[in-house]
Amino acid sequence: MNYSKPGLHIVRQIVLLSAVLVATACSNKASTFVPAAQDADKGSVVYIYRPSSSTNFMMSPKVVIDGNEKFKIGSGDYRYVYLQSGRHTLGLNPTDQYMTDAALELTVETDESYYLRVNTSLKFEPDSMNTRRFWFEQVTEKQALEEIGDTGYAGPIQQTIADPAEEAGTGDGFSVDKTRDPFSGKD
Repeated sequence: MNYSKPGLHIVRQIVLLSAVLVATACSNKASTFVPAAQDADKGSVVYIYRPSSSTNFMMSPKVVIDGNEKFKIGSGDYRYVYLQSGRHTLGLNPTDQYMTDAALELTVETDESYYLRVNTSLKFEPDSMNTRRFWFEQVTEKQALEEIGDTGYAGPIQQTIADPAEEAGTGDGFSVDKTRDPFSGKD
């Protein structure tokens, strides 16, 4: 007698196929890292990135710089900020869903780049709720560039306007872009 359930074999094959497809899609991700331009007026560049991980992937802690919440950082994302020379405090806001380590003190020097990785952990505890944690770690440029290439830029879109007339606008609210058929395939 065969006691196996006939549908169980099909379900296992579907799950296995799905896992292979997801792994393949993730491994074919092209690098989107583009270094930010050094700008003495804006300050030094500080990259903040979080490598892709299945651990706590649905949580996006808020980055706090010098006491001000700046943005959220998701799994597989990177952002950058410009900071002036001097001491700065960078941390992650804790919530009721996860803990964070103490803020990181960073002394910024002119025309330098800094790389901060957001690490995460999940500790399973049988007698209580699971413990989730996030923290910053300053890493070398070499290590960061190896890891940050597998992340995607999550910051605001940097738009440049080629034609000064477009920037000025006509003042009447009319734009050729607003009348263009988005489905025509013509630019």
